[in-house]
Amino acid sequence: MTTVYDVPAKDLIDAVTKKLQSEKAIVPPEWSSFVRTGIPRENPPMEKNWWYTRCASILRKIYINNGIGVERLRSEYGGKRDRGSKPYHARSGSGAIVRKALQQLEKAGLVMKIRGKGRVLTPKGRSFLDNTAYEVKQRLLNHYPDLKKY
Repeated sequence: MTTVYDVPAKDLIDAVTKKLQSEKAIVPPEWSSFVRTGIPRENPPMEKNWWYTRCASILRKIYINNGIGVERLRSEYGGKRDRGSKPYHARSGSGAIVRKALQQLEKAGLVMKIRGKGRVLTPKGRSFLDNTAYEVKQRLLNHYPDLKKY
């Protein structure tokens, strides 16, 4: 059985992004075109579908970590803050983006909340990611036939 670990992260996230765009529960908020994704960022994202990409990335992180909370996800999407002549310091990413994305993924039935553990994937979410990983692997094998040796 093909899992998330068997395919490159970028290819998987791109495929999940395309699938999430057809999901009715995942809709970018109206403020998403104006918001920065964290303190270290100077401008909003330039991609039009960055919201779906972030949701796909969050799904993959929940799969790999087998449960993760909002604070941990904020630190995953954070960066270093430029403080002028002083040394850089780590800063967290936007909590509103992470929370809203998780709420939409819960509404879609892909994620559920467990007290004390954070968010975990539902069986529907796990099979969604595994099926997408299988499709990505098949696409890669068709495009690069030499990979079948490995």
